[in-house]
Amino acid sequence: MALPDHSTSGNNAATGATKKLVVVVGATGNQGGSVARRFLRDPQYAVRGLTRDPSSAAAKELEALGAEVVRADLDDVDSLKAAFAGANIIFSVTNYWEPFFRPDSRARARDLSMTCRRYAYDVEYRQGKNIADAAAAAAVDSLDDNGFLASTLSHAGRCSGGKFKDLYHFDAKADVFPDYVTAAHPKLAAKMSCIHTGFFTTSHRMLPGAYFSKLPDGTFEMCFPCSPDKPVPHLDVNADTGSFVYAVHQMPPGKAYMAGEYLSWSEFASAWAKVTGATIRYREISFDDLVDQAPDRDFGIEVALMFAYTSEPGYDGEMELLKAEDLRKAGIDCPMLTVEESLARQEWAAVLG
Repeated sequence: MALPDHSTSGNNAATGATKKLVVVVGATGNQGGSVARRFLRDPQYAVRGLTRDPSSAAAKELEALGAEVVRADLDDVDSLKAAFAGANIIFSVTNYWEPFFRPDSRARARDLSMTCRRYAYDVEYRQGKNIADAAAAAAVDSLDDNGFLASTLSHAGRCSGGKFKDLYHFDAKADVFPDYVTAAHPKLAAKMSCIHTGFFTTSHRMLPGAYFSKLPDGTFEMCFPCSPDKPVPHLDVNADTGSFVYAVHQMPPGKAYMAGEYLSWSEFASAWAKVTGATIRYREISFDDLVDQAPDRDFGIEVALMFAYTSEPGYDGEMELLKAEDLRKAGIDCPMLTVEESLARQEWAAVLG
């Protein structure tokens, strides 16, 4: 596959200086969009955003901000190699949940006599491996010392001592970032940082009944199958992922991070109550209770496993992960919203009503 001519992407016409090239996977999505926008704010970087559909409204919006938007498919390694060519920084992100919302993926899982949960693991693992293979083939020599920045999660099977053997959306990421990269591409691994992301503060949109169930007396109840007091990381994915990744790039390679503020679910509920003026209490429920109220059984099982894992050993798998305060201690600016500030930025009229 011939590589496209991206020779103008890294050139600052005003000064004649060459900009560093940042290539962002999933640039029209939540994490990738946040990363692309943060690097676009710094004139020393040129941003190349990858998307399956460069004609989409989100892609056009990114172009208007100054990004170069190119087509790339995570199932097409050649398209990734072309897009990664000459990159100084690559931000990698994969999406476990997409097959749940695609009828063709659901049908393919049925044809394979496989649950959608397991099928989604295979898709995410394959796409993560493709990203790593393409980066190793096309960009490992041009990358900065800490130039391969991978969004991932803890390995639930390993961190739980085998208790959680099928928390697929955790292990699909960790099986590639860092495991596959370390084993298959040591030169790339030497330039990699792993960035774990906390619960998104917008995740209630996927499971509103569990987050904010309105009771007959007008109060609310938050119900998950996990401890009310276990600290959990929470991240405003759109506002803060970019700031965090931008800060991590300034660190040496080979480290692992957690993006998000740690609050227990009881504390999260209290923050929401303070923002909205509503009354809410947290009630721990059973695994099966959460599965039963989910709109889809496979989705419910995967989410219920995640909450159970969050309780023991913990969402971060009790790994030693660097956080925003560690970046600040290293002298790196890393502005992050608190959970309360993030919740205050959202519209709650429909939930309250």
